[in-house]
Amino acid sequence: MRVVQLQEQLLENTYLQQSECEAIIPYMDDGSEVVRGVKRGREEKELCLKLSREADSICATGSYFVGVDWIKEEELAVQVSPKMNDGFEIDYVRMLNEALAEPDNMEHLTDLLTIRFDKPSIRINQQQDLLSIFLITEYLNILQRIVRKGLKKSYYRVEENLNNKVKGHILVSRTIQRNLAKGRITDNVCRYQVYDIDSPENRILKKALAFCKKQLEVYKHALDTKALEKKIRYVQPSFERVGDEISVKAMKTFKGNPVFKEYFTAVEYAQLLLRRFSYDITLVGKKEIVTPPFWIDMSKLFELYVFGKLKKIFTGKREIQYHVKAHYQELDYLLNPTEWTEPYVIDAKYKPRYKQSGGITMDDAREVSGYARLSKVYKKLGLNEDTALPIKCLIIYPDQDQEERFTFTRTEEPTFDKVPNYVRFYKLGIRLPVISV
Repeated sequence: MRVVQLQEQLLENTYLQQSECEAIIPYMDDGSEVVRGVKRGREEKELCLKLSREADSICATGSYFVGVDWIKEEELAVQVSPKMNDGFEIDYVRMLNEALAEPDNMEHLTDLLTIRFDKPSIRINQQQDLLSIFLITEYLNILQRIVRKGLKKSYYRVEENLNNKVKGHILVSRTIQRNLAKGRITDNVCRYQVYDIDSPENRILKKALAFCKKQLEVYKHALDTKALEKKIRYVQPSFERVGDEISVKAMKTFKGNPVFKEYFTAVEYAQLLLRRFSYDITLVGKKEIVTPPFWIDMSKLFELYVFGKLKKIFTGKREIQYHVKAHYQELDYLLNPTEWTEPYVIDAKYKPRYKQSGGITMDDAREVSGYARLSKVYKKLGLNEDTALPIKCLIIYPDQDQEERFTFTRTEEPTFDKVPNYVRFYKLGIRLPVISV
């Protein structure tokens, strides 16, 4: 089995290098296509990667997804890696950590990661295992929030061999085998309920935490894992009274209670992590690993990252809203600052090329302008659609020449860069964290 290495953000019909073509051509007929995508609710698939063969050439069309998938199952796979066009390697772990520092972002993780456990696993190098580090980062952030509030107590059954007393129900057959047959006539094997933190769900969380701790030992030579290691040191003491023993069957079949939303999410991520390593901690830390096919939406990660940065500035109630729904459409952000003169419809575009070009694409202009003309948006902002000026539009994009934070303040509206040929339309760059070499 071979893995072909590509980068994200391949422009439409980019011709691949000869070595890449030679690897792919034996598995594709002339004129054929291989398309890989992910589902988004009821909508059609969103493109992750498309490969087309033209005689002895392979054309690729990429998007803003990174991940691993099969070109031909069991024989040829493709790995799309996260790289910026100008050669910077972005620290996506830090981006995710900073994004998840904003509690509201916990509600918007659904489409960030797609894992295909229904497909055969793919063997890759441990250092290229982006899936695990994303799951670990998400899991530790959720777990940290849970620990701050305290581990949840619940009722669970305990089986114990008691001396000279009875508690709960006596297990007759086990009492005969373990006690009466050996002459211990005063001992009883009992099963009873306990209300405490040593529950199956907390044992699952602890088991996943052990996986995280061991896996970070591998990553710390290639990534800055100090923030994640700090989270582990923070949460670990809370699990001292939680047992380690839990069966694989219990880990697979346990269903959390949706009423406790954070716990429910934490258990889901714990089960994903454990399943990703086949519930075997000895598989953690190996140089080569097998991973299920997966795709990570980097444009979604950029959205979460930008929202976290905006929330640090606009701290007032409902000043900045994320994923606002209006007339069957969904805006990235709606900004209604209490101390600025006007509101904004804001959209995050994971398009570094906007740094070089003076303008934006026509499709992006139409999309964001359309959001700013919706009646429901005017109502949410308390504006009269007949007399108010058109709502200002702002596109935020990655720009490594800018700072890693917004330099404007909550009290004074800045002058953003105007997009040529459009009225009341602006753009703003923000630097993404990079991995220092």
